[in-house]
Amino acid sequence: MNRLFKVLIFLGFIWLLSYVIAGLFLGNNGISTSGDTIAVIPIEGMITLDGGNNLLSTTTSGKDIVKKINEANEDPKVKGIVLEINSPGGTVLGSKIVADKLKEIEKPTVSVITESGTSGAYWIASQTDLIIADELSIVGSIGVLGSYLEFSGLLNDYNVSYQRLVTGEFKDISSPLKPLTKEEEILIQARLQMIHKYFVEDVAKGRGMETQDIADLADGLFYLGMESVDLGLIDEIGNEEYAINRTKQLAGISDGHISEYTEEKSFFATIKDYTAFSSFHIGQGIGSVLISTESSGFKIRT
Repeated sequence: MNRLFKVLIFLGFIWLLSYVIAGLFLGNNGISTSGDTIAVIPIEGMITLDGGNNLLSTTTSGKDIVKKINEANEDPKVKGIVLEINSPGGTVLGSKIVADKLKEIEKPTVSVITESGTSGAYWIASQTDLIIADELSIVGSIGVLGSYLEFSGLLNDYNVSYQRLVTGEFKDISSPLKPLTKEEEILIQARLQMIHKYFVEDVAKGRGMETQDIADLADGLFYLGMESVDLGLIDEIGNEEYAINRTKQLAGISDGHISEYTEEKSFFATIKDYTAFSSFHIGQGIGSVLISTESSGFKIRT
């Protein structure tokens, strides 16, 4: 019994020693590296400024993505950054701050679109050096959606009235409790058109394309990866492994430790994996206007 105990202690020591050695000399993917690193940053679900979750969808914080990009950029061991995208888009500012940050990065940046990279998520991808997607990935959906639910008819059915008390003519513009006037519709549409114009121009700059060429594709329609290469929306067909290897090539390294900037999934994020909720947002476009508890009655998202 004493001999068996010593054998177990010895085997445990060998296992611990091998674990420490692996941690020191092997990368996350089990490949010995020279110290160079490729950072992989996931962008999954609806992109908002501050993040959060609800029962049906995962949201990703644009601020958190920017923080991760900054960390990777400031780490001298990181030679390139891969954005692993599976998102239908998000709020205007949530997407814009990430797109703007990518313009400042001098290290090679590559986006790989898995299931979907549309609307605000595609806006982000357009600011990277290379966009890669699967043949059947959903790409694009460059457009603006300003639709919202309006309940005034339902209120009338139940003899409920909306008592309008405001200090500004358009303070309750697009309130779900009253019909939208023609003048209000024109005002909202004009602002959505401004978002659309900015979106199109920024994508065109990021892709190195003529603004009109992107405008011709900016009708809100999504495209499959297999047709997006010829349209100029993506550069190459491939998966995450291919994207990592292309990033290494752009960075001029042949080997590299893969560092995934991931976070532990919440309960709601796990539920989302089984609902495939992101498919609901196909073609939604940036600038979606949703009912909220804010005084204006809606908020904008990409």
